Amino acid sequence: MQDTPKPRILITNDDGVQSENICALARALSPYGEVFVFAPEHEQSGVSHAFTVRRGLSLKTVDLGEAAGSARAYSMDGTPADCVKFALGHFALYGLSTEGAGPGPLAGAFDVCFSGVNVGENSGVSSLYSGTVAGARESALWGVPGIALSLRGTGAELLQTAVDFAAKVVKERLYGAIPKGVFWNVNFPKATAETFKGFRAAKMAIGMFTDHYGHENGLWQLDGEKLWNEQPEDSDDYLLEQGYATVTPHRIDQTDEESLKVINEMLVETTNH
Repeated sequence: MQDTPKPRILITNDDGVQSENICALARALSPYGEVFVFAPEHEQSGVSHAFTVRRGLSLKTVDLGEAAGSARAYSMDGTPADCVKFALGHFALYGLSTEGAGPGPLAGAFDVCFSGVNVGENSGVSSLYSGTVAGARESALWGVPGIALSLRGTGAELLQTAVDFAAKVVKERLYGAIPKGVFWNVNFPKATAETFKGFRAAKMAIGMFTDHYGHENGLWQLDGEKLWNEQPEDSDDYLLEQGYATVTPHRIDQTDEESLKVINEMLVETTNH
């Protein structure tokens, strides 16, 4: 009986290829799979699912050293979506061949894509703005299980918890439970190892920020915060505030089925008049 081949793991982020967190994730996953890092050359926080079409993208080999385990790393001067799109749409098929013909020596689909570990939460409506979450979403568009990982706040108290979670997902092949067209958005609370309450499955909160703008020196500056405790008790924002890590499944298909019925009825009435 042959051994099951190690999974091929793609890692991206929106904090940039030199992020300590992306190195920690790559290092933690290296014993369990063949790890490739494709990440933005510079920070791309808040770019959501933007990608580059009106200019070319440069690709550089990056030496992350022992900090990233055995991972091979590359940077692109684009967004997280750019990085995943290139990794899955070209590299997985042709390696770094510029001919676009192959497959090359590195050919073969990736088994899972992790995006993160982000500095700052991406729960609730934050997920709509997040470049980190977009990395996992782009992977799901290509049919590869995607998992976004984010830490609330700038502290690294639960970084080890986050990378241990990712390692468990790989070791136990839990990514195989993610259906096509779905990706996971995982957020870790601002807590210590002692106050961390564990994991909860959660729905996405839809409460908006208290957005407002200040004006100083002729410039408008956005400010605001979330009303964490005013969200539903089974939502990611609320549970994150209570000290839980949340795992929220997101869907690529954003169609509202009930509205389709209403629109169809409206169109029938319009046609009959």
